Amino acid sequence: MHQPPQGQSIWGTINTCIEIALDVYAIIAKDQDGKEQQGIMVKKSSAEELLSKKAIRMGQESGEWLCYGKDTKGTPLYEILLRRIADCRRMEKLIMGQIGELKRDGKLNWTDYFGECQPPRLTSEGGADGMKKIRNGIYLLNDPNSITIAIHEKVADQFLTPAAVGYGKKKKEYLLFDAQESAIALNELKNIFDEVAALVISEDSLHASLHKNYPTYTSFYNQCMPETAQIPEVDAPVDLFLAGQLKAEQEVARTGERMGMGEPEWEFGEQVDYGIGG
Repeated sequence: MHQPPQGQSIWGTINTCIEIALDVYAIIAKDQDGKEQQGIMVKKSSAEELLSKKAIRMGQESGEWLCYGKDTKGTPLYEILLRRIADCRRMEKLIMGQIGELKRDGKLNWTDYFGECQPPRLTSEGGADGMKKIRNGIYLLNDPNSITIAIHEKVADQFLTPAAVGYGKKKKEYLLFDAQESAIALNELKNIFDEVAALVISEDSLHASLHKNYPTYTSFYNQCMPETAQIPEVDAPVDLFLAGQLKAEQEVARTGERMGMGEPEWEFGEQVDYGIGG
């Protein structure tokens, strides 16, 4: 999981942390004199993918973070904006192009295009009994404790945007998305492959989950897409877009009834604003 910085920073105690890109945060901290200080923090493990070598050298290292103060914070912001423009153009071309091609020509034989992708060779994310092939290069890994969607890198390179790829966990030739993160991959693949669309039992829950859990991705995606292809805001339960999630929720409800707890209440977390206020 991608965790924001907490506690102490080179500028003092962090009071406000706003995500502006994956693993990039705008920080407001209070120093020992009680004065507010601002800066940008970039996860070192992601820096090479996000920034130029020159920009990386300008950052001050602090644990697992690169820190940019008032004199240097414009540098990572500038490079991230340039990358966002390029990703946005690629995103729109990729998604709309693939949808248009499928509408024109019907279902294409992607196995002939990619070749047959070998199934995931994983030891810790479910064995053969917990693996279900959705289609060539896309698998559902299911064990008693978790649901994971595995997408072969060939499929990801062709059909997922860079923003979506960043949320996957790379294991050999596959990207793994846990149950919550799978909302991002499903959002981009459900309009391409019928077999993937069939995994989504509630599109409203999928959209609500994206807005609540991944507002940065959702905002970026909507900025890049025409209005008819954007992720709408809906009033629906979150994290109940996969059949396995619903089954788990029903089991919790049954357990509660057996214990005399009655019907569970839906809980909606506070919507987080990840924009930078002017």
